[in-house]
Amino acid sequence: MNGSFLAKRRFFDDKHFRRGFSRSGAFTIKEAELLERCGSAFKELDESTREPIDDIESIFISVCRGVSEPETAEQKVWLKYKKLTGRKAFHGLVSNPPKTGANDAPVNDDNNDVDDVDAPELDEDD
Repeated sequence: MNGSFLAKRRFFDDKHFRRGFSRSGAFTIKEAELLERCGSAFKELDESTREPIDDIESIFISVCRGVSEPETAEQKVWLKYKKLTGRKAFHGLVSNPPKTGANDAPVNDDNNDVDDVDAPELDEDD
């Protein structure tokens, strides 16, 4: 890590890790130190607010985009951080309405077991 991932300030995430990375229990001591030292550079590279200065940072960006698999400690810890702070999946019990095109008539989906043709006719006198 010669000149790669140089950051001007330490990285903190008080929203997700109020007590710090090392006290969260989610990261090892080495991972927490790496995030604090280089996390600002990781975030800038991931959000494309900083241009990569060498091949190591270019490969890091491709890992963030999902093009390459993580191999280095920097790549692995940043993906771990993103996984822990990302949105959680929501699984609802609501079904989606049937899709219709712009010119299609709405589909009647009453789920009736009786067809109009098969229904017996009732006389008012009976």
